[in-house]
Amino acid sequence: MLKFLPKNRSFNFLFIAQVVSQIGDSMYTIGLLWLVLELTGSNSIMGIVAMVSYLPMLIFGVFAGILVDTYDRKKLMVSADIFRGLVVLVLPVTYFLGIINIGIIFCVSFTLATFSTVFNPARDAFVPDIVEKDKLLKANSIIQSTNFAAILLGPAIAGGLIGTVGVAHLFSFDALTFFISLTALLFIRYKNINPIKSGTSEFKAHFFEIIRFVHQHKKVRFLLGLTAINNFFIMGPAIVGTPIFVREILHKDAMSYALVESCLGLGMVIGAILINYHNRILNKGRLLILGLIFDGVTYMLAYWCESLPLFMALIVFHALGIPYIVVTRVSMIQEWVDSKQLGRVFSLLNMSVIGVTAITTGATGWLSDLIPINVIFGIFGFLGMMCGLVSYFYKELRES
Repeated sequence: MLKFLPKNRSFNFLFIAQVVSQIGDSMYTIGLLWLVLELTGSNSIMGIVAMVSYLPMLIFGVFAGILVDTYDRKKLMVSADIFRGLVVLVLPVTYFLGIINIGIIFCVSFTLATFSTVFNPARDAFVPDIVEKDKLLKANSIIQSTNFAAILLGPAIAGGLIGTVGVAHLFSFDALTFFISLTALLFIRYKNINPIKSGTSEFKAHFFEIIRFVHQHKKVRFLLGLTAINNFFIMGPAIVGTPIFVREILHKDAMSYALVESCLGLGMVIGAILINYHNRILNKGRLLILGLIFDGVTYMLAYWCESLPLFMALIVFHALGIPYIVVTRVSMIQEWVDSKQLGRVFSLLNMSVIGVTAITTGATGWLSDLIPINVIFGIFGFLGMMCGLVSYFYKELRES
């Protein structure tokens, strides 16, 4: 179940911060992509905007990880929330002044994602600082469930707001959630165990240290590579493909798109509950492999969807497998990697997920102008499934 960790005040405030801010994030994503479609009517431009939103992780990911391992993680998260809240306010202000354009959207998307590049690895590396090792899987399941619950609640709220106050105010509400999040983070108390060392020489040393670490640890290297390849096939259709599918295959509107995204969140929440049960039967490696195969197979089925109710049901079913990938992957890295290197490794993981997403969203937007989006779902789903099947033959991962 989605709940606090008893007697862990710091973790509970982190939980609150994540629930609130990620509801805002899901509202922002729906508003951003649909706003671009309304302004331009172009799938390719929407894909480029999505790409820009994920590009900072590809560019700055390693450097963000070094910051996480050399500075106070709580302070980094609070600072990121302050700047993200201010940056996202640019969108509703320029919208109501009548001066919003694609250039402004590009700048806001890139800047907002740059601060998120620091926040996300800081959060994942922060969890072992405030949670006992034997509770990490449960804690990660809860933290990741904040994202899943946000994807359920955020689009539902967004759908209501679109029909009442319009798309632009989704960004106003997103800004508010960042300020609520940072307030919750300020109540966290913990003893900082990270070495606070900075400067050019230390920065270079940290950079080359993590390169050597990944080179020497085959399991970590394989997991990062697997994540990058799999996410190339999965994330493009998930982010850019879904609104295009709703618009071009189902011939529906923004509220229908928000409803589909809520179905994604519903499936994730159920999957987060199921994984805690299946963890008693299967180890983390097998749960991850199962999730990868399931992820791809259910995407392939989208090829045959021609109605909104059927597509919504498929999205719920598909989303059941996402926690099996996300929760187990984070937990394995937390077990394999020392706390002093955790921020950098999580930044590499985020580069494998979010950085690759920058490439695949742009590619999906471009491809969707050439071939039907349901065909892209079918092809990319098959290739995603193959990633899971191939990973089964890697014993070190399968037995983890």
